[in-house]
Amino acid sequence: MRFRTTSTITLAALLAGGTFWVSAETTSDQFSPYVDAKGTISRPTAFRDEWVHIGSWFVREDDQASGPGVHDVYAEPSAVKSFKQNGQWPDGATLVKEISSIREGQKATGFAQWAGEPGVWFVMVRDRKNRFPENAAWGEGWGWALFTQDSPEVSLTKNWKGEGFNNCFGCHVPAKDTEWVYIEGYPTIRDSANYGN
Repeated sequence: MRFRTTSTITLAALLAGGTFWVSAETTSDQFSPYVDAKGTISRPTAFRDEWVHIGSWFVREDDQASGPGVHDVYAEPSAVKSFKQNGQWPDGATLVKEISSIREGQKATGFAQWAGEPGVWFVMVRDRKNRFPENAAWGEGWGWALFTQDSPEVSLTKNWKGEGFNNCFGCHVPAKDTEWVYIEGYPTIRDSANYGN
């Protein structure tokens, strides 16, 4: 479980006889630093630099694709460590899927395709205690959020069973038996998965 530090951290270091003293005040009881008291989810900003890249999806652009692009998925190091230990996402775990445009061209190794500019971010936060029953952006043990280039700071998800591109439920139904996460796309953790308990 992760806690948000909302008070000022006081650092007092005394190096004497090989002893290093640290004093810190942490009084918040929020289960995730990306969720406020009403269940509003914010988009993590340092996931590329500080989180674990657990896998990628490549969705070709065609008439059937609702989300074409390169889908790179990240999770917090503590959540990945916990998943590897017990095969399930811990409470408060946060996943970020960044969807980028597809670029392509001839390279020395052959014709290649790669991620271009990011345009959409999906964020999921694990909630095993149903903390926000009145917030329709939460359901089936997760909080769901969608951010775009036009709205990078405010989630467009009002109802996780909403309409169109914002319909999280419709896309995740096939992954219901694996806690609503497409685990097969994440080689970093998929061999640890254990949903039988």
